Amino acid sequence: MHTRTEQIPSSSSLSGHYQQITVIGNAHGDWQPADIGHTFIFNGTEHDADNVINICNGPYAGSHQAFVVSNSLDDNQLVSLLTEVGEKLEGQLNCWPSSGLATILLMSLMATQVNVQRMSLLPSLARPNDMPASEHLPCMVHNWLGERRIALGLQLTNNNIQWPELFVDDASTLLLHDVEPVDINPFEVLLSDAVRRRQNDILTPDNADPQFKIAQRLALQVTTEQPDNLEVQYALLAALSNLPSVQWLTYANQSDLIMAESLFYNQYPQTASYWYLMDNQASQYLDTIRHHLAYCQQVIALTAKQANADS
Repeated sequence: MHTRTEQIPSSSSLSGHYQQITVIGNAHGDWQPADIGHTFIFNGTEHDADNVINICNGPYAGSHQAFVVSNSLDDNQLVSLLTEVGEKLEGQLNCWPSSGLATILLMSLMATQVNVQRMSLLPSLARPNDMPASEHLPCMVHNWLGERRIALGLQLTNNNIQWPELFVDDASTLLLHDVEPVDINPFEVLLSDAVRRRQNDILTPDNADPQFKIAQRLALQVTTEQPDNLEVQYALLAALSNLPSVQWLTYANQSDLIMAESLFYNQYPQTASYWYLMDNQASQYLDTIRHHLAYCQQVIALTAKQANADS
C-alpha cells in the first residue's frame, strides 16, 4: 500500500487559513459550496461564492504554469505549492497528476478536515461511437489507476480525509449477464505482450515457435498500430471485462497492478496512443477492466492496512 507522501513545505499563513476543506470533483451531480471553510472546484466548474477557489490545469487555462488559481488568499503561493506537490506526484505516477489529486494531497497536509465529493478518479475511457479517430478523450492524459493507488494510501493513513466515492464495489455487479467461470489468469492476457515488448522480445515473422505465436495471439496487443487481428482483440477485451472481479483478485499482486497502470493513459496524446485507447469499439470494455483493477488495488490496500493494525 502506498504510504503517506513526505511532508510538503508550506506557508504557516496558508496552513492556518485552510482548516475545513471541501473538494468538489467534475463528476455529474448537484453540488453546493460548503457553509464552513473553503471549497475547491476545478477547470470549467464555476461559482461566485466568496469561499470557493478555482484551480485549473495550466494548459486548460492557456497558461505556461502548471496550475492557475483564482480567489484564494494568495494565488501565487498556492500555485507554487501545488506545483511542488505535482512534481512529487509525477515521480510516483510516471505522469503529471490531475489538479484534484494534487489539491487533495496538499490540503491533507494543511487542513484539519478534507471532504471530497463527486470524485472517484475513474473518468470514463469509453469513446462515443461517433467520435472521430483523430480526437482523444481529455481524461486520457492522466494515470487514473496510479492516482487511485496514491489516493487509497492517503485515505487509509489519514483520519482527516473523508472520501466515500473513492471506494468501488465488486465490478462483477456491473455486468449485464452472468458468465461461466473459466480457468485463466487475466493478468497474463492483459500484460504478457506489454512485458515482451519491454524486454524487446517481440514476435518476428521468422519466429517458428508455435507456443510463442499462440501466446502472442491470445494477449492484448499493446501497440500504437492496429493489431494483427482486430476481431480477436475485441473478443479478448470483452472476455477480460466479463470475468468476475474475484478472478482478477485471485491472481492480483502489486507489481502487476502497477504495470497495468501504464496501459490506460497517454500523457502526450499528440503522439501515438495505444490502439485500444483510440478505438471506439475497444474502448467500451476499458472501464470495466479498469474497475476490476481498481477493486484489486482496494482489497490489497485494505488487507495491508489490517495486517499493519494486527501486527
